[in-house]
Amino acid sequence: MIEHDLLERCRAGNRDAQRELYDQTSAPIYRLLLKMTASPDDAFDLAQETYLKAFTQLGRFDGRSSLATWLYRVAVNEALQFLRRAKQTRVKLQELAAEDCAASENGRTTARLDVNNALAMLPPNDRAMLLLRYQEGLNYRSIAATIGCAEGTVASRLNRARERLRNLLQNSYEWEGSDSPMHPKDRC
Repeated sequence: MIEHDLLERCRAGNRDAQRELYDQTSAPIYRLLLKMTASPDDAFDLAQETYLKAFTQLGRFDGRSSLATWLYRVAVNEALQFLRRAKQTRVKLQELAAEDCAASENGRTTARLDVNNALAMLPPNDRAMLLLRYQEGLNYRSIAATIGCAEGTVASRLNRARERLRNLLQNSYEWEGSDSPMHPKDRC
């Protein structure tokens, strides 16, 4: 009921309600966009675009999902459009991960950087699926509403994205011409 009241006040143009909605949802939206772009500046800009679009299109929100899920959908769409326009993003993400890996002395940090690097190499749609599920903790129904697909499709897309991520990680730990995996510290 609180969400409905907040939504109606936002639709009426109430700035305090819009600020309240922003305060409640901006941290996870920004975090998702940061993981999708690997750029704090781009993530901030996309978050602003997300909320501008959301506040101007609140009339399109039909209530079939939660307001937060709808905002995730707007954010993911903004990020995917941005990533389509910015092909160099993958190179930038890989360079950042390589720099962080070279500076890292902790195996746990290196493993986390390896996962971030592998995520950066995934197609944006796969990256979005994995981030919505494992970073944001959305259930299949919410992911389906966010991505705009059937709930059953979420399971198959997540499986495909997990498999691609697993392959990237396995390949990154193999010696060239060898079947034995390297220790994460040996990669840097």
